[in-house]
Amino acid sequence: MRLTLAAAAALLAACLPAGAVAQRGPQPTVLVRAGNVFDSEAGRMVGARDILIRGDRIAEVGEGIAAPEGATVIDLRACSVLPGLIDAHTHLLLEQGFGEGLSAVAARDHAINGDASRVLSGARRAGDYLAAGFTTIRDLGNSGRFLDLVLAQGVEDGRVGGPRIFGSGPGLAPEGGQMESLPVDAHDLVDGEYRVVNGVDDARRAVRDAVARGARVIKIYPEATPQRTHLSPEEMSAIVVEAKRSGLPVAAHATSDASIREAVEAGVTSIEHAYEISEDTLRLMAARKVWLVPTEPSLTMALEFVKQWPQTPPREEVEGHLKQGGDRILRAHRLGVPIALGSDLYFPYEGGRGHGSRETLIGYAEAGLVPAQALRSATWEAGRLLGDDRLGVVRPRAWADLVAVSGDPTADITAVRSVRLVMKGGKVEVANHGACAGT
Repeated sequence: MRLTLAAAAALLAACLPAGAVAQRGPQPTVLVRAGNVFDSEAGRMVGARDILIRGDRIAEVGEGIAAPEGATVIDLRACSVLPGLIDAHTHLLLEQGFGEGLSAVAARDHAINGDASRVLSGARRAGDYLAAGFTTIRDLGNSGRFLDLVLAQGVEDGRVGGPRIFGSGPGLAPEGGQMESLPVDAHDLVDGEYRVVNGVDDARRAVRDAVARGARVIKIYPEATPQRTHLSPEEMSAIVVEAKRSGLPVAAHATSDASIREAVEAGVTSIEHAYEISEDTLRLMAARKVWLVPTEPSLTMALEFVKQWPQTPPREEVEGHLKQGGDRILRAHRLGVPIALGSDLYFPYEGGRGHGSRETLIGYAEAGLVPAQALRSATWEAGRLLGDDRLGVVRPRAWADLVAVSGDPTADITAVRSVRLVMKGGKVEVANHGACAGT
């Protein structure tokens, strides 16, 4: 006689003590008394609130909530409290030196460092993000053969400290990936970092493989600069259809207007970078509710980068370059394109990757978004992009992810540099809230 799954579950329940199936034991209860809370959906600070947390979720948000018996009370009345921040474009397993080609990086990672070293380095970078207030990140390729998913599993299991990781595995790319032209690829560097797609049927197979391995987003390369190869519109459409069958979003690395438009018409969820984009294409993105993930640094971050160049350009030249990117962000915002934060940091950066993500957030405000709009890109909008309505918000049933900072970041975005407490899933990961202004 075959035992069905439902029958097996019923039999197990009958054998357990009464109530054992429904109960998971007592959940820790925490009451946070916040001085000022950012309502990310409304895009404004709403004043003092109490946040009751049970286990890893927010149970109640209100004023004058009495502390339940046995609850831990955290006093953040001198702080502003935000939802946990989200970076929607990271590369945990990649570090590229200035002037270094991706093929040289891949050769080092595959032939010298190896997978174990890459995962250990990625774990350290994950810790950087969490310490900076980023409780969730989306990792988009350049991570070997699914090493991002290995690291994501380690975080989920509690073996590694870090933010939630929405990983893609190897990006789906045309021939050559993003490597410089390699007449001879004796060590299969391209296949070690990318999933090369050849035809519509192969595109579907590539998505199914990523889904089966645990990917939570599909990354594609409509174009693969510096290569001159492209995914075809038919391949991209097949990828999108197959991804949607599994409920996964599709992120498209696209920098030219023609490639961006093809990706949007194929139905992708987000466009990453979009360095050259027309008004018509932005309008199409707005009409189809396709997110833009700009990867523009702050001025402080850009000036730090150019110090490492052989010849440092004048500050005016750096500011002019940033203005071009800032104008693109403003054009997109004015046309109604949803914008989510993405740092795309893969160079060495003083202070760590999370510090760089905060500077990217500041860069969005420097581009012309008001601070509250910039904050929404790293909370509400990024949570919607990832497809989890429990992320990026402070409300009942949301994940208990909180960041406390000194000052009011909707008045001065640089307040995000003063992280005093980070909570992820109800657990305090960083605690220095006694240093909030006014205490």
